Amino acid sequence: MSDNGPQPPPKRPFQFGLASMLLVMVLFSVLAAALAGMLHRHQGRSTMQPGFFVLMAIAAPMGLMILASLLRAVMRYINRRR
Repeated sequence: MSDNGPQPPPKRPFQFGLASMLLVMVLFSVLAAALAGMLHRHQGRSTMQPGFFVLMAIAAPMGLMILASLLRAVMRYINRRR
């Protein structure tokens, strides 16, 4: 007796590579550094201005996405020229 009902799709491996993991880890490390700086500032142990850490926490993800988009555009341009 065979079961011809719908079969679940086979499990696939993760859909990201080393470059994606690197970009995510850079983002998390910059955000962790910004959080640590803000916490040190709150405790009175930092000489940096608080606006620097807030700016870093806001600008880091945007900058990373801009950089990733530029790298992707350059890679597409290089592949098209071949």
